[in-house]
Amino acid sequence: MSVIIIGGGPVGLLASIALSHQNIPHKLFERYPSTSIHPKAVGLNQRTLEVFRSLGLEEAVTAAAAPAHSHSKTAWYTSLDPDSRHEIFTRDAWGGGVYESEYSAFSPCRITVLPQIRLEPILLERAKQLNPGGIFHGAEVTHVQEFDKHVEVVVLHGGTEGAEVNRYDASYVIAADGGRSVGKMVGIEMAGEKDVMAMASAHIKAPLSLCHPDPDVLITWFIDPAKGGSINTGYLYHVGPYNNNINDEEWMFACAINPTDPEKFDETAMTNRLRETLKVPQELEQKIQLLSVSHWVVNSIVADKFRSAGGKVFLVGDAAHRIPPWGALGLNTGIQDVHNLVWKLGWDMRDQYGSSFSRLLDTYEEERRPIALRVAETSLSNLRNHALAMDRALGIDPTQSAEENVASLNAYLDPSHPDHNKLRTAVLDAQKVLDSEFHAPGAETGWFYPSVDILADKKHDGQITENGEFDIYKYHPSTIAGHHLPHFWVTKDGVRKSVRDLLKNNMFVLFAKAPRLNRYVVPGDDKIHVEILDGKNGNWLDEENKWRQLPGVDENDALLVRPDGIIAWRIIEPGPRPSELFEKVFYREIVQMA
Repeated sequence: MSVIIIGGGPVGLLASIALSHQNIPHKLFERYPSTSIHPKAVGLNQRTLEVFRSLGLEEAVTAAAAPAHSHSKTAWYTSLDPDSRHEIFTRDAWGGGVYESEYSAFSPCRITVLPQIRLEPILLERAKQLNPGGIFHGAEVTHVQEFDKHVEVVVLHGGTEGAEVNRYDASYVIAADGGRSVGKMVGIEMAGEKDVMAMASAHIKAPLSLCHPDPDVLITWFIDPAKGGSINTGYLYHVGPYNNNINDEEWMFACAINPTDPEKFDETAMTNRLRETLKVPQELEQKIQLLSVSHWVVNSIVADKFRSAGGKVFLVGDAAHRIPPWGALGLNTGIQDVHNLVWKLGWDMRDQYGSSFSRLLDTYEEERRPIALRVAETSLSNLRNHALAMDRALGIDPTQSAEENVASLNAYLDPSHPDHNKLRTAVLDAQKVLDSEFHAPGAETGWFYPSVDILADKKHDGQITENGEFDIYKYHPSTIAGHHLPHFWVTKDGVRKSVRDLLKNNMFVLFAKAPRLNRYVVPGDDKIHVEILDGKNGNWLDEENKWRQLPGVDENDALLVRPDGIIAWRIIEPGPRPSELFEKVFYREIVQMA
C-alpha cells in the first residue's frame, strides 16, 4: 500500500514529510524542475509552526526566517522619499508589539515570516532525507484514474523532448497541484468568486531598508491619492534573505491592474509604477534590479468535494481552495489540510482489516471544507475592507478627482486643518475593521471542527458568539471535542515542554491529572498513549496547575486528543467499567471503525 503526491510546493512537500513520519511508502511528482522561483506566501501562523514543530522542522524554519521584530507592524505611507514622504498610520500586527503577550499564551510557537521561495528548499531537503529516491521534479501527471482497489497515475518524466511516460499504482493520491488538473480529472469542480481582482507583482533586489523609515514594518501600504487609493497604488514587503547584508535585500511589490488595459503591464510598466510609487532617491533607484514580474488573479473559490467519488483522491492546499492573500490564511490552511489528513491515511493503511477506517477518511472533507469556506470568505472580506476602510476614512475615492483626493489626504496630514480630527478618528475606527487582517487570533488559532463534537456540546466556550458568528478577533481556549488542546507548560527532570509537544503523530493521547484514569485504556493498546500530568513516578508536571483553569474539566476528568492536536473526547468520569465504555465510544464514534 502506498500514496502518490501530485505537486511539490510546500503543501505537497509537507505531505511527504508527514507520510514519512507515518512510515507510509510514497512518491511525489512535481512538474517543475525545482522549487518555486517566486516568493509567493510569506506568513506562517502559530498553528502552522506547531505542525512544523511536531515534524522536527521548527528549528530549521525559524533559523531561516525573518527576525521577529521585523514583522511586528504594518504601516501606510505616501512614499519612501525621505524628503517628501508622510507616515499616514502605523500599527502593531501579527502578534507583535502590544499583542505579544496575548499571542504567546496561545502556543509554544510564534508567528513566523519566511517566503515560500526560502521555505520550499528546507522542506525539500527534509523530504528527500526521509524518502530518498521518492521525490521527482520535472514529472508532470497527465492522467489519474480510480479503480476499485487502487488509483493509477500516468506521469510524463523529463518534459517534451526525450520524455518518458510511466504508470504508477497507489492506494491513494494526495492532490497538491494547486488546482491545475487533478481535481477536474476526478470530477471535482471549484465554486465561489472568481477573477475578483487582477494583480501584478514585482520581485526586486534593492537596498530599500536604507530609505524605509521603520525596520519593524513587514507590509508597507502606499496611498497615492492621485491614483485613487491604496490597492491601486500598491504595497511592499521584504522577502529576505535575512543575513543583515543590505546589498542582498529582496522585496515584493504588488498592485492592482486593469485587466482590460490594451497595454500589457510588462516590465517597463512595472518599472514606471515602482518609480512613481516608491519615489526613492535617484542613487537608490539605480540599484533596483527587477528580477521578475508576475500576473495573477484574486480568487476566492473552494472545491465542491475534498475527496473524490471513488474515495482514492484527496485534495489539499490550493487544489482544494484558492484563498485571497489578505490575512495570510491560504498556505496555512493548506498545511492544516495535510495535518488533518495524513494521520487518518496512516490509520487506514496500517489497519489489518483493510478498509475499516474508510469512514474516518470521510471526516477529512467534513472537517476541512467548512474551514476553507470560512477562510475564503474572511480573506475576501479582508481584501474589500482594506481598500474601503482606509481610503474611505481618509476621504479618498477613485470616483473623485485627483485634486479632491489630494486635498482630503492633506487635511488628514495637517493637524491645524478643521477636518483633521474627524479624519483621524475615522482612521482609528478603520483600524478596528482591519483587525480582521492584522489582529485576528480567532481566525488564525481558534478554528475548530464542530462535527467532532459527538456529545453535541455546542457552546464552544465563546469561539462562537451569542449571535452564532465565529469570533475571528479572539482565541477562546476550549476542551470541547473538535477544539485544539490548549497550550500550557509541563516539566520533567528539568525539561520544559508544551503539553502539545506530548502528542503522538500516529496515536491518540489520553491526558489526565489523576493516575486512576489509566483504567480507561486497555493495557497494550497501541492506538492510545496515556499522559498523567501529576509530576509523580516519572510523569510530566503541569507546572502552573493550568489544567484546573481549563474550561469544562477538573482533576477527575480526562481529555482524549487526536494526533493532529484536536480534542476527540472530553471524558467526565463515567463510573464503573470505564474501559468498556472507552472502547465502545473510541472505536464506534471517534475513529468510526467499520
